[in-house]
Amino acid sequence: MTETGKITVTTAKPLAGKKVFYFIQSIHAELGSAAVLPAYRTDGTLTLGAEYSDEQTQQGLLLDKTSTSHEIELTTKFAPKDPSIDIIEQANDTGESVKIWRVLVDESLKEQEGVSDPKKDVYPAKFGYAKIGDIEYSEGIEDIIEANYTATIVGKLKNGKFPLTAKEIALLDEVYEYQNPGETKGDYDNIQKTPGK
Repeated sequence: MTETGKITVTTAKPLAGKKVFYFIQSIHAELGSAAVLPAYRTDGTLTLGAEYSDEQTQQGLLLDKTSTSHEIELTTKFAPKDPSIDIIEQANDTGESVKIWRVLVDESLKEQEGVSDPKKDVYPAKFGYAKIGDIEYSEGIEDIIEANYTATIVGKLKNGKFPLTAKEIALLDEVYEYQNPGETKGDYDNIQKTPGK
């Protein structure tokens, strides 16, 4: 950022959508459980909404904020064994909430401040409890099935820091990690490791 007398010019690098990761977790997950990355996300939209009441006065229009509404809409390619789909469908069925995080994972944003594990860095995140409305599955016969749903946040999203290791970040970008011959068997969606490795 450059400041010159009366203006400030931002030279910061814009962030690509592929650097934004969404994680969800069931409210029934055991303490210490990991959050789930929805598989094969193709789109995500964060809406930070607000509504205002207005009243005309002699001095002009008065506006007063009456409500805040935050929503996250996600579109993914449907993988039947993706546990996030079960979490979303269960929340839709029961009316219970899910926990959801939106994390900006970029090298320029990582911090070490306040992290007890030296292997982890933290990244800017938003967190909230959300209700799941409609879940839409697009099932064109020549297309991969697409799942689309909106998570309506209870109250509003809270800002925080999400911890990740370098190994976890590498897995966010790829389906699997490097391995040597004989360490595993099975296809990429069912990797079985040799005991003790």
